Amino acid sequence: MERLRIGKLLLFFLLISTLLIGRLFYLQIFTGQRLAVLGLSSRVQEIPVEVARGEIVDRNGVPLTNTTQRFSIVVFPAQVQDMNTTAGSLADITGQDPQRIAARISEHGSPFKLKTDIDLLTAKKINGLNIPGVVAVTEKLRYGYSSLAAHITGYINTADNKGVSGIEAMYDDVLRGNQPEYAAALVDAGQQIIPGLGYKRMRFLNGSGPNNVVLTLDTHIQKIVEESMDRHMKMGAVIVLRSSTGEVLAMASRPNFDANYIDEYLSHDSAPLLNRAVSAFQPGSVFKLAVAAAALENELVRPNEIFYDPGYIDVNKLRFNGWDFDRGGRGRLTFTEAMAYSSNPVFIEVGLRLGGERLVSFAQKLGFGHRTKLDFDGEAEGNLPSPENLYPGELANFAIGQGTLEASPIQMASLVATIANNGVKVDPYLVGKITNSAGVVIHNDHVSQGTRVLSKQTAKEIREMMTAVTHYGTGQAAYVENYGSAGKTGSAETGRQNSRGQGINHAWFAGYAPLNNPQYVMVVLVEEGMSGGDVAAPIFREIMTAILSQS
Repeated sequence: MERLRIGKLLLFFLLISTLLIGRLFYLQIFTGQRLAVLGLSSRVQEIPVEVARGEIVDRNGVPLTNTTQRFSIVVFPAQVQDMNTTAGSLADITGQDPQRIAARISEHGSPFKLKTDIDLLTAKKINGLNIPGVVAVTEKLRYGYSSLAAHITGYINTADNKGVSGIEAMYDDVLRGNQPEYAAALVDAGQQIIPGLGYKRMRFLNGSGPNNVVLTLDTHIQKIVEESMDRHMKMGAVIVLRSSTGEVLAMASRPNFDANYIDEYLSHDSAPLLNRAVSAFQPGSVFKLAVAAAALENELVRPNEIFYDPGYIDVNKLRFNGWDFDRGGRGRLTFTEAMAYSSNPVFIEVGLRLGGERLVSFAQKLGFGHRTKLDFDGEAEGNLPSPENLYPGELANFAIGQGTLEASPIQMASLVATIANNGVKVDPYLVGKITNSAGVVIHNDHVSQGTRVLSKQTAKEIREMMTAVTHYGTGQAAYVENYGSAGKTGSAETGRQNSRGQGINHAWFAGYAPLNNPQYVMVVLVEEGMSGGDVAAPIFREIMTAILSQS
């Protein structure tokens, strides 16, 4: 009996000990961080100085966010010993009204930023004065001044740290952390600075913290693209893909914007926040690549077939003129030469051979009429006409990239990549992987294996036709010396006129280089640029020459 009582007593103490250990384990492991924060909250006066957000970096780890450092003056009102003296000292440094500074110190119970964007010398001067309750702190500016790839990174709402556009919005759950970094004053029970501790930078981590998004972009190529765009266009887009994989190496839109001052761009007529690289426009003659692919694949035409171009073509009593009607017809020419000279009459004839249903179906197969697998924020589907609505006149317009047809630069880049890649369609993609704060890869995006949509023979024939465009056709200004290049020009009518009564056209060039071993696909769109051959083609050559000569 005595042993039984002792056994029960030992069991009781064992149970109590287990419960106590379990409780301590729970408090220490599962709620320790939260309790530590609660314990410190009454002993810390803090103000956020850096958002809790992961980095967006290029393929080589070069950051596209948090690239710029700035300095701010932070005031801790509870630590200010003489308000008027402090206000006077700060007024001498910042040029602000001392009475206004004193009023702000008096009004604020919690720490506040008196001034942001001060320079390094001013920051050093303030900290050197050791003014009680005043400290200059460094901050990472989320978006640097004149930063690259603004339409790709997008921007956040600083009020709630949520992504609004671009990668910031698409990967908000990956990038956004729970706790910002603080400038903090560690105080005692009397709310006075603890000697020896002073002001600190602190971040209370809760969970794993924000992760980073690694893009396929190459900042070297992106910079070449953007600098050329700034020289040559007010509105437009440029995309550079690696033809074999679909990796987006550069993508830019103009007009540009500064993500630090979003409110200033909301009412601009030029829509600077619009990402034109994924927006839909009438493609004009660059769509002739798709028409040629459909006709060749269906064996309705051969590259050396002879056509006759009188400068126009009549379709159901409607006359469609060639873009170069004023110089007269081109007469007899092959299908390859029709591509080189961008003959509207010939391509309308070929489009009529194909018929609306077959041409629309093939265009869908090539990626038109629906978003690409890039599925970028704000990406447009474009527009394909319904086959049942394609009467001969509408089909004639469709065959030369006009009418209700709309396509985005990214869709056009995907088409050219398919041609350069021997007929295998690879999906364009922009995000390569996700890493944690330590740089460890936690997710890899799978590269598309590709789907064959054109035979090797058809792809080869179209490449030869595109080569004719840059050798002796409308795209000679796009030819890249020492490397060679091929492509297609486009001058898409908008239906609008300028003040002189001239029709307003969008200028396109879509092509690839080098000629014999395609590595890069590029699409250039100059909104209201008028002529693809005169305006877009030279931009292609300039950018591609810089990329190839420095790679």
